[in-house]
Amino acid sequence: MQLLRLVLLSILLANAPARSAENKYDVLAKALTPFVNVFAKQTKNPNRALRMTMRLESMTDMPEALAGARAELALEYPDKVRLRGPVLGEDLTIVRRGQALWVAPGAAADAALKAAVSTKKLPPEDHTFRLEPFTLPVPEKQLVFLPTLFRVQDAGTEALDGELCRVLDLQLVPEAARSLKEPGWSARLWVRSDGKPARLTVQRPAWHVAVRFERVEFSRTLPEATWEPNSEEAGDVMKVSPARYQQLLKALVK
Repeated sequence: MQLLRLVLLSILLANAPARSAENKYDVLAKALTPFVNVFAKQTKNPNRALRMTMRLESMTDMPEALAGARAELALEYPDKVRLRGPVLGEDLTIVRRGQALWVAPGAAADAALKAAVSTKKLPPEDHTFRLEPFTLPVPEKQLVFLPTLFRVQDAGTEALDGELCRVLDLQLVPEAARSLKEPGWSARLWVRSDGKPARLTVQRPAWHVAVRFERVEFSRTLPEATWEPNSEEAGDVMKVSPARYQQLLKALVK
């Protein structure tokens, strides 16, 4: 009889429905919330800094030199950021620490900016531009509803680098798209089991980009040395105005 009970229990367990997958909106919230907490003015989460390494997989009209290019980001609320990546054909480091701004290598940055402006690849400098603390694109009172700003479709699972990821297809709801002035785009997000993003593709009419997240780490703060030139950069640093800084950022995300 004991053996029979074990056999019956095994049959029942084998035929029981599998545990339902985590709700797609919960998966999206798990992926977005750590980033939101870094930028939010009001949060109980202690992590106000992040480090990321991203690799460009593909992009519309992508120059051959950018294939597989990496960008490194270090950011700390409310006004510190370090970006390193290909900008205007040069591998540049761009740093903001409060109102202090610098770029390295300075000579390469200056030449690239002048060349881009002369060929009208960049807009004119906005001399009224001023640096402000980081802010979120939606009111903080609405953050609890952030996942509902998206239409989310579950696209199943896919293995990336040997790790099974949840795949979500995203679109802004029409009201949010109009408010953020971002109509006509869609995205696909691969989320690791720990909630961190693994891959992101974004599409707009006649344009797309695909990015792989190789490193995503959150922390309370980052070392002060993060915002200073390292030994390789110290010999060629260019201080920049807020208007120039804005141009460089636009070039980086173009």
